[in-house]
Amino acid sequence: MRVLIAGGGLVGLTLARLLRARGIAPLVVERMRPGAYVARGFMLGHQGFDALEDLGLMGRVRAAGRPIAPQPDGGCAAVAVGVGHVVHALGEGLDVAYGATVTGLLRDGAGRVTGARVEDGEGARDVPAGLVVACDGARSRVRAMAGLAAEELPMEEGKIEWMSPAPVEASFDMAYLADGGHIGLIGWPEGSFGWRTTARVGREAALAPGLEALVASWSALLPAAAAGVRGLRGMDEVHYSEPVLIRTARWWTPGVVLIGDAAHFFGPETGASAGVGMADALALAQAVAANREDPDAACAAYEAWRGPAVRPLEMADPGLRRLRGTPLPPGRPAERWPPDA
Repeated sequence: MRVLIAGGGLVGLTLARLLRARGIAPLVVERMRPGAYVARGFMLGHQGFDALEDLGLMGRVRAAGRPIAPQPDGGCAAVAVGVGHVVHALGEGLDVAYGATVTGLLRDGAGRVTGARVEDGEGARDVPAGLVVACDGARSRVRAMAGLAAEELPMEEGKIEWMSPAPVEASFDMAYLADGGHIGLIGWPEGSFGWRTTARVGREAALAPGLEALVASWSALLPAAAAGVRGLRGMDEVHYSEPVLIRTARWWTPGVVLIGDAAHFFGPETGASAGVGMADALALAQAVAANREDPDAACAAYEAWRGPAVRPLEMADPGLRRLRGTPLPPGRPAERWPPDA
């Protein structure tokens, strides 16, 4: 089976390595240049451990990071690690078409997807494939081109994030706020990352109070984050977004399958998106290896295996109780962001 993977992020690279380990050589199509990745705080949840163990990379990732909720037997609930360590480990030796994008899907006379149109700096080409895997994120273009509907669930709040080169002592800390929101932190050997919910006011208003106010507020609400937030060099290291949960009723159609954020995107409190996406990749690789001549059977097996694991996580996502239009309790004045005038 020829497999084309649209998206060379963590999940796409994990799937590619897992398939290669099973004797299947996929092509990964990634719009960014070799070695590039979106720098961000990264917490690898336990859901992704089996995929990395399968590849012999779990020890390497653990050595580069710090355990979260370590257990007496040496296990842990998650690992806080620089995302670049994981991306580089997964990408070694893979066939990746960098600087390229899937711009269309090929179909036969019956409407089945049989490959993809891939465009790069040299033009466009048609790439035949028995299976196209959408690993291109929550706003997946491949999902839309395949006609797989996604339910978008905007949350009531905005979110502020920062990433600092200053390490902190804690690998993880989080506190809930009076309005049902939360503030959190992860730390790894080379730096730290913080996030919190805010009023949904737009980027300009959310960042207007400036760095000094941000440092003071964060240090008071989550003291474990103080060293990290004080290490910020300017507001260009602070980002505002308005989270949207993603759910899809079906994860495949003949010739195309969704995994990772293209299939489901959780709120930040779950800490599960990356790990669940890697677990998706392991299940799909096993299904493809067991059904090498039948992509539809592979996709049906993948959905049957993963549904019972993923659907309960979707329903239990704490963000569901804070969707747009859901009344929230008032926050305490000291917790509000932007601060009251």
